[in-house]
Amino acid sequence: MAIRVQQNPDDFGRCGCGRRDYCDGSHGLSEAAWAALQAAEAQAEREQDALDAAEALTAPL
Repeated sequence: MAIRVQQNPDDFGRCGCGRRDYCDGSHGLSEAAWAALQAAEAQAEREQDALDAAEALTAPL
């Protein structure tokens, strides 16, 4: 088995599964678990965006 990093040093730290730009172990998740993780991350991002918007509205000028 060839090591990708030897072929392209820019790949160091990246995962070969294609789910993320970096390796966090998500390649070990089932499709259902991966979909659930993506949904949870998207929800967390929406909640953070809402908090950021509310903070921007209440920030002093």
